[in-house]
Amino acid sequence: METELNNKVVLEVFDKIRRFGTPTEDGHRLDGIIASSDFDGYSVFLTDGVVTLQLNFHQSFDFEYENERQKSQFMDKINYIHRHYNDRAWGKQ
Repeated sequence: METELNNKVVLEVFDKIRRFGTPTEDGHRLDGIIASSDFDGYSVFLTDGVVTLQLNFHQSFDFEYENERQKSQFMDKINYIHRHYNDRAWGKQ
């Protein structure tokens, strides 16, 4: 199992989902990923409804998933958002 996670990428994706995604009652949704945080902002959550990633203030993280395939598909979505959403591409400065 992969134990390393690029926290900077996760935080950038969280920010991109909040900026470019659609507000919902659960957070913001973009390309099947929902981003939310706890009340004080010390933990952020990304989920696709199957896999949940919690990133905590002190750079610790926790994944919830049933199998590696689910986690891999989730990370593919995270990487897609990271690579394809930016201000220039979306006409924002």
